[in-house]
Amino acid sequence: MLLKRVTTRLVPFRHYYLLRYFTTNKRVIEDVRGIMRKVPQPVVVVTTSKPDEPHQRRGITVGSFTSICLNPEPLVSFCVRTPSRASKLLHSSGSMVLNMLAHEQVQQSVAFSSPNSEQFKDIPFYDDPITGLPVLMGTLGAMHCKAYKVVQLGDHELWITKVLKVEEGVGGEHGLREEAQPLLYYDRGYRSVGDQIFMKAFTDDNDHTFDTAKWMHRAHLRMAWNYIRELGPDKAEPIIKETMQRHFQNSPSKSKDYHETITSFYIALISAAIKSFQGGVYRDTTDFFALVEKFPELLDTKTIETYYSPDKLYTEEAKHNFIQPDLKPLPKYL
Repeated sequence: MLLKRVTTRLVPFRHYYLLRYFTTNKRVIEDVRGIMRKVPQPVVVVTTSKPDEPHQRRGITVGSFTSICLNPEPLVSFCVRTPSRASKLLHSSGSMVLNMLAHEQVQQSVAFSSPNSEQFKDIPFYDDPITGLPVLMGTLGAMHCKAYKVVQLGDHELWITKVLKVEEGVGGEHGLREEAQPLLYYDRGYRSVGDQIFMKAFTDDNDHTFDTAKWMHRAHLRMAWNYIRELGPDKAEPIIKETMQRHFQNSPSKSKDYHETITSFYIALISAAIKSFQGGVYRDTTDFFALVEKFPELLDTKTIETYYSPDKLYTEEAKHNFIQPDLKPLPKYL
């Protein structure tokens, strides 16, 4: 009887300590995330290709690049999110090139943070004549590596690689090695490497390194997605709209103007997609490209016409003030 009483009394204490552990662990995670935002990191693009099919090439903008040791052999490491096509190709190849981006290579960083099949389009590169691996041009330099050890850690793989050869890059706008400056990132918000670079290029009026006009709609979605998952839809909405208005005002192309109803609609559509994606926790939706792959209607500029009739949408009233859709209500989930 006494043992039963003791056991019964211990149960609440066990729950208490479990709750305390998880609460503390979550706080530590947030603390680590916060302090790491203040630490500048080099931006590195890892490129690879299939051994027998060099045209099957991919690149990925990686995080957590570091030099591990020099002796008895030089080892460096980087992290890759899993699952991903880049991870599969890296395992298939076993070899890769680590390209250290120069400060004006924002376009390259953004291009390789996307899973698009045409990653290398408009990106200067060459295939190494010996390995066949793609090497980016204009960088600070490149390390030719092979896999040494791969460790699965949570939702990432830690790749430890052995450096076989180093190529000095030109790393400057005018091709002069002495002017080379690294592309660095640090983050006041909760973003990946690629999204931090993207958001800086998109929102900085003095940053002209990234031409968003080439993919205007997708760029607007990605900008809005970043703000929504950081702040939530209510707090993000006025910031998104202000950013959009400023972007249209500063755009060299005046073929399009800011439209209040269209902007509000896509803020609602992105919010609905995030809520429908993996539990709907805004900060847990960390992959923009996975989101638009799951919900392709986000990228379709005609989606809005299934909610609004043309007579309702394309009016001066809708352009300057938000109006509710007339074909079906705004979505809460997708």
